[in-house]
Amino acid sequence: MKIAFFNATTGWGGVKTWTIDVAEELQNLGHNVVLIGKDDRFRNRAVSKNIRAFNVKFGADFSPIRIIKFLLFLQKEQPDAIIVNVSKELRTVGIAAKLLGIPLIQRIGLPKDMKRCAKVQLLDKILRPHYLFPCNYNRDGMLEHLPFVKKDRTSTVYTGKPTRPNLLSTSSDTIQFVTTSQLNRKKGHAELMEAMSLLAKQGSPFHWHIVGTGTEEELLKKRCSELNLSEHVTWHGWVQNVFPLLEKADCFVLPSFFEGLPNTLLEAMSCGLIPIARDVGGIHEAWPQGFEDLLIAKAEKASTWASRLQEIIELPKETLFQKKLSVKQHMETNFNITTQAAMLAEEIKRIS
Repeated sequence: MKIAFFNATTGWGGVKTWTIDVAEELQNLGHNVVLIGKDDRFRNRAVSKNIRAFNVKFGADFSPIRIIKFLLFLQKEQPDAIIVNVSKELRTVGIAAKLLGIPLIQRIGLPKDMKRCAKVQLLDKILRPHYLFPCNYNRDGMLEHLPFVKKDRTSTVYTGKPTRPNLLSTSSDTIQFVTTSQLNRKKGHAELMEAMSLLAKQGSPFHWHIVGTGTEEELLKKRCSELNLSEHVTWHGWVQNVFPLLEKADCFVLPSFFEGLPNTLLEAMSCGLIPIARDVGGIHEAWPQGFEDLLIAKAEKASTWASRLQEIIELPKETLFQKKLSVKQHMETNFNITTQAAMLAEEIKRIS
């Protein structure tokens, strides 16, 4: 099959990571893939993996000029299906695909990604996209949020991650925590910082690696200084390849208040990192058995987070190693990228 992925966003989110991962694996399985976006980082990462990728202008919604340009592009490429992310893409390339009779699939990252309004309902009625979800939480939530969407036009294929060949590292006497989310309010870094400050005050040996950028970055750095946490924290900014950092860490912390099934969590667990996260969205669908005490209720305070983090700090090295190995095996068994990409290909074939 030939599959075209379109993404009109400029920031880097989980859907772009998913697109790169699944496109690479689809190519490995013998499919023809092309990526179209407007972000140089997106294109460059795709090209670095030998995936054909282009930057384009998506223009204004329903722009006749952009629709015609996409018509010409699709006529040239002749994909068997296209996969889009946000409504912006539906209003240009989605219309072009409909006019050409190309199956249209929209991947939904969160249950309420699309507004419940007349324009969305009309576009759904005209374009009739198939909706693809990375977890059942997203699927069930969107069906409740948008009752005009019928369940037979939806499906779930879990996000997969490549098997990481790394040897698990537990050599440091200082536990290495890492977060790799955007530095935005809903991601919960400020609350996690309060928990980290409690650990620092009691003299616990740890280091926190913060990967990412966002609207809260300067506020968080200021708060870090106020809490005297600077010697415990390294700010890495945006990192194109996060795996070298993950492979040196012990524990991945995800304090987000809102999630679907986050790529960041799956990436970290594929490296064998012990997960600790707020129990929101579809996170529980990917959670490894035996780690339920590290799935923290949404309303829990900083003291609870600090207590769970301290438990990880106090683990004997052999126990830490066994727990990391268990997480990695869970990922290889349940969220392997090859298996999930093959399932996606079968789903696209069925929809087409």
